[in-house]
Amino acid sequence: MEDKSIRYYRRKNNITQQKLAELLGITQTYVSFIEQKKMYPDIEIAEKLASILNVPVGALWNTYELDMMLEKSKI
Repeated sequence: MEDKSIRYYRRKNNITQQKLAELLGITQTYVSFIEQKKMYPDIEIAEKLASILNVPVGALWNTYELDMMLEKSKI
């Protein structure tokens, strides 16, 4: 699958950062940090985000990033 950003898929689905934040139960600032890859969500939010954007989780993050999210969820 072609590498596209979270921002790309969010815009493709006509969803604002604020609306996405509401759907995920997080802040708009956190959505922004996730889009910029300044922060990584836990795996549950990642899966919900991918579902909202109608893409597989692997389209949004690479294997290393997904591993980090899984480790974060274990803590």
